[in-house]
Amino acid sequence: MATNKKSSEEDVARYRWEVAGRCLIAVFGGYLFTIALSIFLTQVLPIAKSSAVMTANLLSFAIYTIAIIWVFSVKEFRQLWWGLTGSAIFFAFILLLV
Repeated sequence: MATNKKSSEEDVARYRWEVAGRCLIAVFGGYLFTIALSIFLTQVLPIAKSSAVMTANLLSFAIYTIAIIWVFSVKEFRQLWWGLTGSAIFFAFILLLV
């Protein structure tokens, strides 16, 4: 009985750390992804620069919300890290080329 209780406590602790990690990833990783995408959109939208900045900033609210929802819908941490950091690095690299 004692081992069963201990394993359930470990499961609860693991679940809490996973939720805390997802919260941190959603807040900071989602923010970095949104910033990279917003800067990318500002540079590539074929409209006046002031309109491109405003459009990218308004879209960033929706993008950030989608990123947070995506973080909590993905089942594996590895896919989560590769998805957010990989796409943020991709947009940063494209910005260097533009």
